[in-house]
Amino acid sequence: MIGKTLGNFQCTFLLGRGGMGEVYQAKDQKLGRDVAIKVLPQEFAQDTDRVARFQREAKLLASLNHPNIAAIYGLEESDGTNFLVMELVEGDTLADQIKKDPIPVEEALKLALQIAEALEAAHEKGVIHRDLKPANIKVTPDGKVKVLDFGLAKAYAGSPIEMSLSNSPTLSDAATQQGVILGTAAYMSPEQARGNPVDKRADIWAFGVVLFEMLTGRQIFSEGTVSDTLASVLKTEPKWDSLPQKLHPRIRLMLEHCLEKDIKSRSSGIGEIRADINKVLADPSGVFAQPVATVEPKAKQRQILLWASITVILIIIAGIIAWNLKTAEPRQVISFDYELPEDQQFYNFEYNSVLAVSPDGKQFVYSTREGLYLRSVKELKARLIPGTEDDNPLSPFFSPDGQWVGYWSQTDQQLKKVAIGGGASDVLCDAERVLGATWYDDNTIIYAEVLAGSISRVSADGGTPEKLVLNEGQITFAPQLLPDGKTLLFTSGEIGGAVEDRKIVLQSLETEERRELFAGQAARYLPTGQIFYAFDGNLYARQFDLGKLKVTGDPVYKVEDVLRWEVSGSGTMVYIPGRTMSNPTFPRPQLTLVWVDQQGKVEEIAADPDDYANPSLSPDGTKVAVTIYTEEGSSDIHILDLDSETPPQRLTFNESSTDPLWTPDGQRVVFLAGEGDERGIYWKAADGRGKEELLALVSDGGGPPWSWADDGKTLVTTKFPLGAFMRIPAAMLFRRGGGMGGRVSGPKPSRSSGFGRSPGSEGSSTSEESVGGVDIGTLSMEGDNEWQQLLHLPWNSVSALQISPDGKWMAYSPEESGGAEVNVHPFPDVDDGKSQIPGDDAMGCLWSPDGRELFYTNREDGSLKAIKVETEPTFKFGKSEVLFNPGDIGLGRWSRLAGSIISPVDKRFLMLKEVETEEDESRVEELAEQRRQRNPRKIIVVINWFEELKEKVPVD
Repeated sequence: MIGKTLGNFQCTFLLGRGGMGEVYQAKDQKLGRDVAIKVLPQEFAQDTDRVARFQREAKLLASLNHPNIAAIYGLEESDGTNFLVMELVEGDTLADQIKKDPIPVEEALKLALQIAEALEAAHEKGVIHRDLKPANIKVTPDGKVKVLDFGLAKAYAGSPIEMSLSNSPTLSDAATQQGVILGTAAYMSPEQARGNPVDKRADIWAFGVVLFEMLTGRQIFSEGTVSDTLASVLKTEPKWDSLPQKLHPRIRLMLEHCLEKDIKSRSSGIGEIRADINKVLADPSGVFAQPVATVEPKAKQRQILLWASITVILIIIAGIIAWNLKTAEPRQVISFDYELPEDQQFYNFEYNSVLAVSPDGKQFVYSTREGLYLRSVKELKARLIPGTEDDNPLSPFFSPDGQWVGYWSQTDQQLKKVAIGGGASDVLCDAERVLGATWYDDNTIIYAEVLAGSISRVSADGGTPEKLVLNEGQITFAPQLLPDGKTLLFTSGEIGGAVEDRKIVLQSLETEERRELFAGQAARYLPTGQIFYAFDGNLYARQFDLGKLKVTGDPVYKVEDVLRWEVSGSGTMVYIPGRTMSNPTFPRPQLTLVWVDQQGKVEEIAADPDDYANPSLSPDGTKVAVTIYTEEGSSDIHILDLDSETPPQRLTFNESSTDPLWTPDGQRVVFLAGEGDERGIYWKAADGRGKEELLALVSDGGGPPWSWADDGKTLVTTKFPLGAFMRIPAAMLFRRGGGMGGRVSGPKPSRSSGFGRSPGSEGSSTSEESVGGVDIGTLSMEGDNEWQQLLHLPWNSVSALQISPDGKWMAYSPEESGGAEVNVHPFPDVDDGKSQIPGDDAMGCLWSPDGRELFYTNREDGSLKAIKVETEPTFKFGKSEVLFNPGDIGLGRWSRLAGSIISPVDKRFLMLKEVETEEDESRVEELAEQRRQRNPRKIIVVINWFEELKEKVPVD
């Protein structure tokens, strides 16, 4: 590589090589400075997952800004070669200095202090080195330490090669999430050597090994081979007598704490170690133990001992008095509100837990589309936890020490954990729709998979879950292991059943005996002796006899109108105030059909105002099939001839038809109709002759006919994967306190959203939404009408789904609270790639007739936008532009939610325009209130809440 140029960097000198690649000194020809570049092995570039992981980790590492950490400038690629650009540090490595002789104690401690400060700065950011060793530490000519390769061991996870034990590469068995070994054998912590996930205490172990080597001039664990060295790490104790004689006892004790093989006994924070070194360096007597002072005469010694004893007794008595006075006086209950910033919104709070509070009550987290946000009760603002941005995190929960947050990743369908400072998250296990999880002191996590009806336990270090409860046919959530360690408290209810029919139940882990306590949900036993639970939108407390496992009193305390809540064992409660609204009561808007060109010019269509929805334009652009609702909520399909002024002609007469779609030949209209077991996809001749013909039954969870594949014999549609096209109301699924409306009736016809149809989307006549994701697939129009799944989405619903005019691309818009997006896949080979409209909170999608543009709505401001697309040689998005905002051209508030289609003739949009009525003002107020409830922005924090609870619900 010497003399070669990679991008802007010309390699001039080989600095070294190791398991993670070769390091060269290079000249940055653009900026005119010398840098170090690490050329990564060729197999690295062929592993796209590894490259992506390395890019994420390198981005986080680049945020580290500390004088004792060598900076990372960038991760580059040139002609297939991947390389890191780093700060060029002059001087020898610590390994070079140790080879000569042990480092003098005071000098060693001064260097160790700088290493500790570097580790502390990184740990505060959630970054763990994982491969600390003398070869990764440089000392500049002026004595400044620079720690190299911070966190790159985990980012790289490369395969081992044979090297010396003091400079062996990162070791990895990346075939599974378990059994991962990252680090260098001679400096590896016992938990690393066993292949267990690690935290910052692995760096503390390595720090102790490095300092021991600096003071003695030799390695602690070195047995000839990597395997023998790992065995030595696990079994052999350091040779403490090899340390310098008369070493300051604080340093000896600090090293013992660093090198505890049991991770629970090891020092928990590098800050403690830094403080110890500082105290020793500041000790006037120096870094060595001083001789013991001359012993006092016995009489004087006894006198001193007597007065010391009296003093201790007086201090103890004073302490007891002070404690009694302190405990006798209740602590003050303090409450304050936290408003989410304008750019944040709770993620999927309607049917999942989005809050957690730390065991000490000093910090809480909440879920947003952008990731998990952490806020200390002492701070004004919350901060994003790096590493959670792409996970769509839900059901957060804290570790017992408050240093980790566990959560369920909706994106990956996995249970994960991440340090509160951020960093790459650790996968614990696969899990589906987790609703309620708790991390216990024995380092296990108990969680519920709500739709599977199961409660499981898994190690907080990851592994195979142990099934504790299988509640088949029931939704099961909010599990809690009671203090006896053998009884589970959880919520159980019928899938599809009424909210008020849910029960709080107990189940023995020993006998599997189950017993119902009372109606309610999301119960929590509190250390003050009460059970706190949700019912009908409020929270209640009841006395509970833990010994007899029985409720001993009626609910006598209530917190009204709570959507979500959590409480810590120390007595801090956090909750989202509000009440889930049921179906809207305001009258439906009156709408008309209009043409709108791409400059925003509106042209009225001769049709009386009505309650229109889901317009579908015939292939020749002359007729519109549209859903019309009645005041009673029934619906049928009508055909409007755009070339005449005749009123729409009714096509269906079953009072349950919605979502029309023309067949490619324009001869028939396909639609969704029927209820219960008879709900299905039907079609009928567009001229009204003949009967409605059933194509396929879809039960209550089937999606509408969205789009045709190019052959006209295959329909693209959606369904919900739970059971046979089953749907679950959003109000039915939550953890503590939320979504508590009354009984929800069966599915009702849906109103359009974005540029298409979306069951249960905003504007619908029902409050239902899908839970557990949605499947996109094809339905054959021939033979047995076979359904074939193409893609599973973890989102609530789909607001638009269209096949491109050439039949080669599928665009869709998944819809969920907190955000939206538009994605494009090859069709029908959807696994061959995915593209997403960049930069916008995009919603809805509509292909132009020539397939060279996509139209969508910017969810933030409601504007209609167009974006160019290229399909050869690969699919990519071009430049986007704003066409118009429906609200600015008089279409009204509902127009941006209504279905829209585009004319194949002149590329005009067929849209819905709201007609103002006398009832508008009251309807708008109710709609605004419903939207506020759907998008709450406040968290109420109550500190010392147990004091209020004990007063309201005293325990006998």
